[in-house]
Formats: sequence, structure tokens, C-alpha cells
Amino acid sequence: MFSQDQYSLLDFGNGRRLERFGELTLDRFCPSAHGISPKDESIWRNADARFVERKNECRKNYKNDITALGFRGVWFPHSDVGRSYFSCKEDDRVLGLGGDADRISSKPWTITYANRFVLELKGSPFGHVGVFPEQAKNWDRIIELCQEGTQRLSRPLRVLNLFAYTGGSTLAAASAGAEVTHLDAARNVVAQARRNAELSLEAYSQNAFDKIRWIVDDSTKFVKREVKRNSYYDGVILDPPSYGHGSHGEVWRISRDLEPLLRNILSILKNEYCFVMLSGHTPGFEARVLERLIRDCFSERFGKSNVDISSCPLVLKSEQGETLYSGDAALGILRSE
Repeated sequence: MFSQDQYSLLDFGNGRRLERFGELTLDRFCPSAHGISPKDESIWRNADARFVERKNECRKNYKNDITALGFRGVWFPHSDVGRSYFSCKEDDRVLGLGGDADRISSKPWTITYANRFVLELKGSPFGHVGVFPEQAKNWDRIIELCQEGTQRLSRPLRVLNLFAYTGGSTLAAASAGAEVTHLDAARNVVAQARRNAELSLEAYSQNAFDKIRWIVDDSTKFVKREVKRNSYYDGVILDPPSYGHGSHGEVWRISRDLEPLLRNILSILKNEYCFVMLSGHTPGFEARVLERLIRDCFSERFGKSNVDISSCPLVLKSEQGETLYSGDAALGILRSE
């Protein structure tokens, strides 16, 4: 998990969450915190920057139910530290929601994870900063899985990370010695993931960070090609969005595309120790559903022997001990004899 000085959920409520990322405390939008009251309203005044959503974007996204990216908006600095990292045009400050959010500038800063890898963060026009901290539980498990697999197979695991974003899972697997293929449809986030690997290599001199295979592509098309090429992996990690677009405009819908993708993924797993880790944040795809999807696909490929299926919620705990639900994860493992 993150050490407290690198990441901490300070409080959440009223559709927002207050978090500390290294030296910066940020107040930003959080759909899962709707209908909840903050525990300590006084600490919210200590935010270094606050993300404000555009009203028209919120209405449009609610109407169309397309919230995969989040709501476009503006970061407003509220302290000297905040002003050193975020700046906005004066008309945005006056109007509150006007101006061009894409021109809001944010200087990058870094945090580290478990003395294993480095993540460079930066405020985006959608309220993201380049990391989903609820994935930390998965990163710990990925490290364990790669270490166990290496011990069982007496070689590094070959791992594929789909919808890989800025590379937290990729770096977790690489830090455990795995040979990782990192794939995302967005060129800019793959570039950021490469930057994170470079920073991690500088900080920890882990050779595996320099051997990651970087691919900008549509996950469904890439996996189909891997099936035809008879290219096999020991582990596959995927964190698919509800909606999305591939690198050439391909449309992704989790309700339509996840199950066939999983079947193809199982076709490229080696018939020995292997795993699939699936996480999701889509209504209707909670833990029980994710677990069933993995169980059905594993059973089709391997039968039921030596297969472990489990699931867990992805949650963050605030400093007051309150739990913020952020999705679910399911894991299927085939343990060879």
C-alpha cells in the first residue's frame, strides 16, 4: 500500500474527496461520495487546489450517462503550494466555470509506491492526476502473483496489462521481475507510463523497468492478433472502462465487449501457473459478476481443477477510518501441479 506521506484519503462527502498526494492536498469530484456527509468540514479549507466541474458538462454527461473520463472542469489553486503547481486564467477565476479548461496549467510532481516505483502526477482537465489510488491493493497482489509464479516456473512471468493507463500495475509486475507488455489506446497515457518507468529506473535501478514493451492499440484487436500469432502469457491484467474508444476510433462497450475479450484472453494463457486480474467500476459489473465471468472463462479453458477464483472490493480508508467504495476486482489463478 501507499505510505501515508505519499498518499492519504483525508475525507470525503458531498460528491467530493479530499486527498493528499505527496506534498499536495487536492479537493476533487467523486461520484461514489454522493449522499455522504464529510466527517470534518474544517480540514477541507486546507486544500492546495480544488477541481471545479463545468455545469454544462455535468448536465451533458448525466443526460448521456457517459462518465468514463469524468467531467471537464478547472483546477483552482487555494494556497501558495497550490499556486506553485496549478494556475488558471483570470476569467476562469471570475466566472468560476468559464474559459478553456484544456489550457489550465499544472506542473508535475511525483510520489513513490512501496519503495518500488515512481509515479509522476499532473492535474488534467477531467479532474484526474495520473493515478487511481484504489488500485494499490491490486498492485500488492500483482507483486505477490509474479513472485509466486517466478518461484514455481523458475523464470520471469510474461504479463500483459490491458487498458493499462499510466502504468501502476505494469510497474508493480516489473518490480517483481516480470516481463511486461503495456497496452492502452491513448498515446498520451502510454507516454506518461513510459515516463513513470524511466523515473522508476532512475530511482530503483530495476532492469525490468527498461524492458517493458509499450503498445498503443485497441485491446480487443490486439488480443485477437495474439491468439492468431500463438503468443502466450502467464498473466493478464485488465481494468476496462464502461465506455471507450480504441486508437483508431474503435468503440468499446463493457456490456458487449468484455465477455468475448475474456474468452480470447484465456486462449493466450499458458497451460500452467497463470492468472487473470479483472477490475471494474461499472454498475452491473460488481464483484459477483466479475467473479462469474472469470470462472466461466477459466472453466471453458482449463476445467475446474486447480483453479482459484476470488473477488474483493476496491476501497480507500480515510484518516477517520471511513471506507470509500471505488469498484471491485476479481482474480482467477491456475496453479500448476
